[in-house]
Amino acid sequence: MSQEINLNVAPYFDDYNQPVIGGKDNNYYKVLFKPGYPVQARELTTLQSILQNQVEQFGNHFFKEGAKVIPGNLTYIQNFYAVEVESNFLGIPVSLYLDNLVGLQIRGETSGVVAIVKKVITSDESERGNITLYVDYYQSNQNNLSSRDFEDG
Repeated sequence: MSQEINLNVAPYFDDYNQPVIGGKDNNYYKVLFKPGYPVQARELTTLQSILQNQVEQFGNHFFKEGAKVIPGNLTYIQNFYAVEVESNFLGIPVSLYLDNLVGLQIRGETSGVVAIVKKVITSDESERGNITLYVDYYQSNQNNLSSRDFEDG
């Protein structure tokens, strides 16, 4: 998608699209620098515009607008369960290691059910004021196949 903002104003002065100066209309793809002189911001801005234009042309050639990009798979979890946990476990605040829980398999101590943690929200983000793990149940109890959810406690 092309950029709609005019950058040919202060402080950028991006004149890449000006037909008199050069740019994509005149097929300019190179900016030369004069040795022994400092590089000007305008030259760097023009370089950025050239690269942006080339990436955009490549993308428009290979991808249709709105097409999937690899891996680009869509996943839908029909039953998304939430597990609320206490803020401390064995005297250690759970908030210290919340970020490490996403993607881990957790097993219920009494139920034996296994779930994968998909998302974690803090007590500040939760409407109920509790740390909440959003899980996808992965495996039921080996001994009791009817137990599908974590038990309280």
